[in-house]
Amino acid sequence: MSKLEKNRKSILTNDLSKCYVCERPRQELHEVYFGKNRINSMLYDCVVPLCYEHHRGNTGVHHNHLLDMMLKQKCQRQFELTYPDLDFRSIFYKSYL
Repeated sequence: MSKLEKNRKSILTNDLSKCYVCERPRQELHEVYFGKNRINSMLYDCVVPLCYEHHRGNTGVHHNHLLDMMLKQKCQRQFELTYPDLDFRSIFYKSYL
């Protein structure tokens, strides 16, 4: 797992230094599919850089269902373009589209 933590990249952005939502400096990386799918998010680069407010704050992804679903849907679409030979639902057990 530590190897996955070190070599992070995202299928949604090439710039991990700024928040994906507001472009402020990144504070944390957010696995778009967390919980039981955290490792799959790391394996398939389903992560986004977020500032504190958009990660853990009141308007952040962990408290804002609309933001959470927007990221999940965008990431699923990009996953299907990036990995056309893989079935998203068989890996993440659900479709968000």
